[in-house]
Parts: sequence; structure tokens; C-alpha cells
Amino acid sequence: MKFELSEEGKEYLEKGFPEKRLLELILENGNEITLEKARKLENLNIALQWCKKKGWIEIENGKIRITEKGIKEKDKPTEFEIALKKFSEGKGLEEEEIKLLLERKLIRKRLEVEIDEEIKEISPEIIKYNLWEGKRFKPYQVEVAGKIVYPGKKHPLRLTMEMVRETFLEMGFEEMEGPLVEIAFWNFDSMFVPQDHLAREMQDTFYLKGKGELPKAELVEKVEEVHEKNWDYEYSEEEAKRLVLRTHTTSVSFRKMAQGIKIPGKYFCIGRVFRNETIDYKHLPEFHQCEGIVLSKDANLRHLMGIIKEFYQRFGIEKVRFKYAYFPYTEPSLEAFGWHEKSKKWIELIGAGIFRPEALEPLGIKVPVLAWGLAIERLAMFIFGKEDIREIFGYTCDLQWLREFNPIKRKI
Repeated sequence: MKFELSEEGKEYLEKGFPEKRLLELILENGNEITLEKARKLENLNIALQWCKKKGWIEIENGKIRITEKGIKEKDKPTEFEIALKKFSEGKGLEEEEIKLLLERKLIRKRLEVEIDEEIKEISPEIIKYNLWEGKRFKPYQVEVAGKIVYPGKKHPLRLTMEMVRETFLEMGFEEMEGPLVEIAFWNFDSMFVPQDHLAREMQDTFYLKGKGELPKAELVEKVEEVHEKNWDYEYSEEEAKRLVLRTHTTSVSFRKMAQGIKIPGKYFCIGRVFRNETIDYKHLPEFHQCEGIVLSKDANLRHLMGIIKEFYQRFGIEKVRFKYAYFPYTEPSLEAFGWHEKSKKWIELIGAGIFRPEALEPLGIKVPVLAWGLAIERLAMFIFGKEDIREIFGYTCDLQWLREFNPIKRKI
């Protein structure tokens, strides 16, 4: 491999190394110089770095002072000076000397490119070093299709989550966050779900080893009292400490309300949730949910239905219908369905309702609280015209479609 002098190498041969020039400047000023005065030296930072490294100078209170070692070695050629001089004189260098010069970028690899009289392909070197001058270019057929390149872009699901976040922020909501691993207290108990409810069974919930910490004893006691009074069973704090992968983002809402919350207020949360579901075209064991709550003394079911319809209309889902449903922590409760044009089916979009007074009582909240939870993946099915949730997210997703789809923006 052949090398040539770099611009720095040429400069140092002509003017000397910066560190030696700095020593000369200090000696000219009586063995000490201010940093301000030293700034007139070219490559001062490089000079300071190498002088400090070799122990030639000391810097204190904005002044540079030459050391005894610096005075002793100022006229002694450094390993860099010796190697650079040998290179400039065309003498053979040891491998270590080449490494030294490359380390300080005093030499560089010599470009050796042979160019035919006709250039068939353009490379960076041809342009950088003007190797195209005096050559002919092979004619290009611009009508020939080039290689398809798939640029990096956001996943459709990520785009959907961003669009949902943007929509709720535009509608005046504040965002809230919470942990993926919850204790049963926040995931179930605080929401007035009894400890023997079927939703807590292993076939529906992913439990983890170990126990978590309960919140303040006062809150736990209030929840325990409500459970024992209304569900007629003996409440267990050990059961409440069990760790679970959260089954919904509603636990975030109850954490938020327990911390103290503005009334009136509107809040939402987007996050990953886990349920031991059988995988099919609209169910996955791991998916993303958007939770929302509205607290107001005037809130009612018609307001809730209006918010849901307004939200989905912003995504072009005009046909939305509701039906009565049951959830242990809301009453009344409802589900909303959207008409999926491609599959010609009504697909469930959202579960919603008004939190039961028993769930809100331990938190000291006395106004109605509207609540809902929507699956992001289901909404993505509508946005991207998919009939199966697994085509968008999961181990069987359509990779070719992911490469080719065009990111879209929601029109309001």
C-alpha cells in the first residue's frame, strides 16, 4: 500500500509541529505566556494537547508555563518529527512509524484508480478527484427501470398511534402514562373488579412471579371496604399485591385519579397491554390500547357517544353504531362498532361506559367519569384497509406490504 503526505503533513514540514512552535513562543516571552496571547498561534488546540500529553507545559490561572522537561526536550526531535522527515526524504519506514503518521493524519493512503477511456459507472472517487476529466461517459438509457429501493419509514402501527395522540390533543385532552407491569390492586381491585372475577384467571391474565407494593394504607382500606360491602367476600391484600402484565390501560386512569386530578378534566393514555387471547383476525395476546376519561359534573352517556363518534369521524369512519354491554367497573356500559367497507362487517372498535360510583368512592371523586378503551390495531385495520390484524402487527405480518405502503395523513 502506498501513502502520500496530507495537507497537515505538508504544513508541518514547512512550518514545524504546533507543539514545538508553542514552546518557542513561550520561551520568547520569558518561559510563560497568557492563553489570550497564545491564541495567535495556528493550531493552538493541537499544540496544547500534545504539550500537555508530553508534560512540556503547565496551565494555571489562564497562563501557560514551560516545564523543565519542556526546556530539556524542546530541541530534541519527537518520534513524529523523525518519522515525517524520513517519509519526506523517501526513506523506508517501520510499521510503527507509519501508524504514528496515520494517527496524526500526516499521511494518507494514495488513491490509485485506473480509469478506462470510457467511464461506465460513476464512483465517489471519480468525482472527488476529477478523474472524469478528458474521459467519455457510457451513454445511459434513462427509460430502463432502476432497482426498487424501500426507504426507511415508520411502521403503520406507530403512525396510527401518532395520529391517535394528535387527535386527542387537538380535542383538548392531556396525556398520561403508567407502567406495563402492574399490581392486581391497580389492574383490578381499584376498578371494583372482585378478586374472584373470571377476568383474573390465568387463562385471561399473564401473572408474574413475586409481589409488588400496595399504595397508601388509607386507600387500600377504602377499596377493601367497598369490595367487602358490595361483593360480600373477604378481601385479600396478598392477592392485591400480585404482579401482572397490565390487561388494559384503565389502570393508568385510576392511578391518575388517585394522585389527585383536575375536575373538570380530559385525559388519555396510549400503551401496550397483554391478554391471554386466542389469536385470530381481530385478536392478539399483545396489542396497543388507548384509554380516555372525562370528568365533569354534567357528563352523561350522550356526551360519551358524541366523543366516540367525533373521534372516529376524524379517521373517516362515518358509520358507527352502539350497543349495550357489561363491564364490572362501568354502568351504564356500551360497545361501539364501525362498518369495515372491505370486509363488509361491523367490527368492534371500543368498549366504554361511566365508572361505577363504587369504583370512584375510595378516590373521593363524586362527579361522573366517562371512560373508554380502544384497540389501536383495530383502528389501523380501517385506516390501511386490512381485513386481518395480523397483516399489520405480529409474526405473520405482510412484509411486502410494509415495504411498499405509502404513509398517509389523516384528513380532518
